[in-house]
Amino acid sequence: MNEIEDFKKQHLDTYKNATKEIISNNTKSLVEGDILSLVKKPPLDSMDVIRTKMISLAKKDKIVLDSEELEKILDRYRKEVSKNILNLIEIRNNPLLEKIDLFSPSRETEIIKISKKDLDSINKSIKKEIKEILKNSNEKVLFTKIDALYDNEDISKEFKKFMNSNYSKQLSDNIAIKILVKDQTLISGVIEQGERYLFTKTNSHIFD
Repeated sequence: MNEIEDFKKQHLDTYKNATKEIISNNTKSLVEGDILSLVKKPPLDSMDVIRTKMISLAKKDKIVLDSEELEKILDRYRKEVSKNILNLIEIRNNPLLEKIDLFSPSRETEIIKISKKDLDSINKSIKKEIKEILKNSNEKVLFTKIDALYDNEDISKEFKKFMNSNYSKQLSDNIAIKILVKDQTLISGVIEQGERYLFTKTNSHIFD
């Protein structure tokens, strides 16, 4: 391999690594920042839809809930969901990073592009995973405690229905919005990195 070809390969490797970093940072910000913020305990009790629902159902049946036990259950639930939400990082990163590894330009002006089609496929997997996380966390943490907390089968059933439908849908919809914003940022960021790569390649005397 001559010196110019060696520089070209180094430049391409640097470009691919920089693009990988954009992807990894974008996913980390999405999962650890945007999505986890929707799962963590809100700053105000009035913003906590699960807690509010549990209390409203208790009042409906004139049940006095043990507030300390309630907080423990909600804390365990959020930790369980949060722990599993982190799995989304690999689901999103792996196919995108693999695409970068496989990138081998056939034209001098070819750059890496992340398409909406690439992301739609990944987002379908993410949506499925979130549904499973919520379902499993509900069963493992919330629903095992709720019968004893209410001691009323109808109230327990109403709460379970709320968690499996209303809450799950609301959270999934909010996550979908966060993903949409980050997807657009990612597509733009990868294009900008490609343009920088081509600019350097075209204007650097190293490649003459």
